[in-house]
Amino acid sequence: MPSRQRLSTWSDLPDEVLQHILFYLSPDDLLSNVQRLSKRFSRLASEPLLWRHHCRVHFRYWDSKHRIRQKILGNVGDVDWKTLYMHRKRVESETASVLDSIIEGQVNRIQKFKLIADFGYDAKDTLLKHCRTCETAEDVLARRQATPRYYANAVLDHVHRSKALAEWKKLLRGEPVPLERALGSFDLFVLHDQHGDLLEISEIFDDLASTLRTENPDLDQLSTRKRALVVVRFLRNRNLTGLSTEIAYRDLQNTFIGIALQDQEHPSLPLISVAIFCVLAQRVGVDARCCGIPNHVHAMVFPQDDETLDGRRLLPGDPNSDPMYLDPYRSDVEVPLQSLRRMLSEWGLQPAQHADFLADSSTANVILRTSRNIVATVHDFRAHHEDAENTGHPTIRLHANPFADLDNAYYAALWANYIFGNPFRRSEGTTQSQFIPLILERFERLYPMDASLIEQHIVPSYNNPTNAQHWELRETLRVVRAADQTPKQVRLRNTRASQEGVKYKVGQVFRHKRYGYTAVITGWDIECGMDSDWMSINQVDSLARGRHQSFYHAL
Repeated sequence: MPSRQRLSTWSDLPDEVLQHILFYLSPDDLLSNVQRLSKRFSRLASEPLLWRHHCRVHFRYWDSKHRIRQKILGNVGDVDWKTLYMHRKRVESETASVLDSIIEGQVNRIQKFKLIADFGYDAKDTLLKHCRTCETAEDVLARRQATPRYYANAVLDHVHRSKALAEWKKLLRGEPVPLERALGSFDLFVLHDQHGDLLEISEIFDDLASTLRTENPDLDQLSTRKRALVVVRFLRNRNLTGLSTEIAYRDLQNTFIGIALQDQEHPSLPLISVAIFCVLAQRVGVDARCCGIPNHVHAMVFPQDDETLDGRRLLPGDPNSDPMYLDPYRSDVEVPLQSLRRMLSEWGLQPAQHADFLADSSTANVILRTSRNIVATVHDFRAHHEDAENTGHPTIRLHANPFADLDNAYYAALWANYIFGNPFRRSEGTTQSQFIPLILERFERLYPMDASLIEQHIVPSYNNPTNAQHWELRETLRVVRAADQTPKQVRLRNTRASQEGVKYKVGQVFRHKRYGYTAVITGWDIECGMDSDWMSINQVDSLARGRHQSFYHAL
């Protein structure tokens, strides 16, 4: 180069080039180094487009308060993306710190769970990192041990349950909640660190609707009747509704819409099959609803205003067109109304009663019916599991430990029954009250971290000191919180009683002889330390040595 020509420097590059280069730097470098170089770099390192990119790349899950999808689709300059990114990094740091505190100490864990749950879905990315540690990480062996992963999953489960109950309470208040989110809330109780939360379920339906429109470019020109038939045939051709065999009818996985959409076999009960049809049909402009016929749910399709199902305009004085009925679980053809009336008559219902059963069901009733399906499956499984001639059904193949998920599913059903049981008489507290002892029993035994959920969703309805359940609720919460705030007593393992009375040791791995699961012993009691109600429910005194033998804590 001629000696008189000045060498090129960074400052000679145009803003557009520098801006493009900054996309390849980490956010930490941008904040700690680049923006401190000069006023120009401070301006370039604060561009909204740059920080929107980092918000999208580094964080998948966002709490609903951010309305992140609307912000991403809106004008980039309308949002302070840099501040939003820094907020998420602060939540990430605080979540990790509280999680470490939960693991290090055995007191005040309920409050610490709530601290993370208050972050909502802003904490989910951080929790997932602890649940899914990369095999090449330096501390992978430590993280793969039971305790850190257990508590990361436990906190994430608590966050999911908080989200599910919030969705159901929105529906109870009369706010619009899409059917897939209402039913997907059941999935949140058993989801753990798997794919398939409310947003992801909606994305699956969005993708299905896009594929359906691509394969049927003239869909919007079809009549409502033909469009509904196209939807049901689309689902049936992809095996997205129904079951491969009726033997598996009562399998627990058939009651969850998220599992039905993602499982390779797509198993679903009639109610879930109908819900899948209704959600997809609504996305392509069809007014489809669930019809609560006893024993076997059907779908109803209503015509557009002032039209018949076949697209003919109604003239003044013409009666309203009747809806059509479909059974996506069994077939892809229309079900004649007379067939349904004949079926109801065979069940002993009078013609005057038919209209009540041939009408559309509310989303709340669909949730209640789903909860009853879960309860029936749990009872069937427990009955068949003790049967010497067990055929292998019903099964409880969900995401994690099947027996833990059996409890999680049952817990979801209890909450659903409490929230939606006869909402027209909610002020009396008569129908919901029967589920409180069942929820409290599982809360004390399995979900003590849910104290804040009990206080938020149940206690306000029983705030009358003259009500017996007022005292039952508060005493249960007091006992659980007192235990959580009390430092754990050190129990020596080298005493004579423990050496003679405790056969197995902490850290030993075993396979359960009756239930077949594999677990690790994390603690023991020389004798049963539970209360008399728990011992009665679990038939402890019917054991060979009853309550006077060692009991093990297993993970």
